[in-house]
Amino acid sequence: MSISPPAQTATPASLVHGYVAEGFESVREEFVRNLRERDELGGAFCAQVNGTPVVDIWGGTADAGTGRPWESDTLEMIFSASKGIVAITLLVLVDRGRLDLDAPVAHYWPEFGAAGKSAITLRQVITYTAQLPGIRASVSQDDIQDPRAMAELLAGQAPESDSRAEGILYGPFTMGWIVAEVVRRVDGRSIDRFFAEEIAGPHGLDIHFGIPAEHEHRVARLEYGQNFLDQYTGFFTSGDALTQRIWQNPVPFPHEEMIWNRSSRRTSLVPAANVFGTARSLSALYGILAADAVRTPGEPYVLVSRAVADDARREYVRKVDQLINIPMVYGGAGFRLRTTPRPGADGDSFGHDGGGGSAHLAWPGAGVGVSYVTNRLIAVGPDDKRAGSLLKALAAKLNETTAGLPDAR
Repeated sequence: MSISPPAQTATPASLVHGYVAEGFESVREEFVRNLRERDELGGAFCAQVNGTPVVDIWGGTADAGTGRPWESDTLEMIFSASKGIVAITLLVLVDRGRLDLDAPVAHYWPEFGAAGKSAITLRQVITYTAQLPGIRASVSQDDIQDPRAMAELLAGQAPESDSRAEGILYGPFTMGWIVAEVVRRVDGRSIDRFFAEEIAGPHGLDIHFGIPAEHEHRVARLEYGQNFLDQYTGFFTSGDALTQRIWQNPVPFPHEEMIWNRSSRRTSLVPAANVFGTARSLSALYGILAADAVRTPGEPYVLVSRAVADDARREYVRKVDQLINIPMVYGGAGFRLRTTPRPGADGDSFGHDGGGGSAHLAWPGAGVGVSYVTNRLIAVGPDDKRAGSLLKALAAKLNETTAGLPDAR
């Protein structure tokens, strides 16, 4: 197998553009099938092995209203995959000795200790075991664009006493607001500025917490796809008080509007939900983590030491979320882990997916960083085979042979 320098050329199919290394053509074929058969609108997929791209492709439509095509530098919001970027930001501070995930949040943010929260740790917050999945005060779509105000509300409220909050209870927003406030208290910079100056900038990554206004023209326009809103109907209309606090305050995906296309929502800071990036940069970031996770202890590293990486991807909690009835496994830093580790290139994966279908992962044993971004949101499960088809094709090739791949060192 040979790997040539990436070239920005169209494939013969004229549907997909970019670069595919020899032997990885099956990944491109699945991307074409996504566009032709699986309700894909536009998207990009990138996989890097030990820092070298083996697949870097994009295609389809970035804006269905104007017909604007998806380009090599098109940016997309990754929704809850933003939580993986929050985790990475935290880990850099942990590695520098500025934070301890097992310390109480109130150690860094004294006001947070009110209403019985003095013992809640950062690790509990990022693994959804802190019993703080939603906000009790009524908040609007505009309100959630002010992270300082949301942090103040969370500091004053008590943890959930509902028995369903024991174990894992996932929420779409609160983890990001708590972590962002801790970062600000410890470092003095907002989480978006810290990430830009300490992680994205130094490593040339086109990833942003909220999109700078001057780059908004590069963002793909989102739209609801097949059965996406139907999967949330029970949560968005429920009369159950706990469900209302998590999923209706406010509704993250209103039927009447794709609110995430608003300029104000794109350019504001909603840390757990509105990170933007290209598949190329997101795969590069997870590739750095994949490499750091398997370095010899004491060996020079790029983002985090082997000890910090080991702790981050060690299983911390395995539970069924009692509200959404989905089994979840979280590592110590809030990354989602495989429910069952297995042999093979992707068997030790960690990272975070995003609502509507995006996926962003490190495969440490294979030295892989991988990312898939899309602008058509499809219901999780059997309705959406887009990311799964790409990841399976990639893993199959890597499992077949590793001969000729560049070495991590």
